[in-house]
Amino acid sequence: MHFELVRQVSIALENQPGALHRAVAELARRGVNIEGISVLDSIDQGVVRLCTSDPALTREALGSIGLKLIEADVFEIDLSDKPGRLADLCRALAVGGVNIDYAYGTSQGSSARTRMFVKASPLERAKTLFTQLPPD
Repeated sequence: MHFELVRQVSIALENQPGALHRAVAELARRGVNIEGISVLDSIDQGVVRLCTSDPALTREALGSIGLKLIEADVFEIDLSDKPGRLADLCRALAVGGVNIDYAYGTSQGSSARTRMFVKASPLERAKTLFTQLPPD
């Protein structure tokens, strides 16, 4: 299992047509690639979490169009796409006393890999536990 700590940017958007487009179009205009995205909705607004190719430029771009953002360190994890691999990771964190605050991810099709983004706390303990997991 390969993992690294990456910077995630979260923004709140009005829950209306075009709101997400406005944000991601500005990133595209500046050449920022979206590597991970999660969109959660509520009645009047959505929360968008983004991991991108350039967190600093993401911050600048979204700020320039008036969006307020929150940043956090999350783990980007590359797992084999097979039954039980995510369960193994979750068990190791639970036994080690680490909470998974939230997670999102996707399978990468025919490559037999899964990419996950995981916010875990305490962060340093999670990092230690990840290094102790057996390789895929």
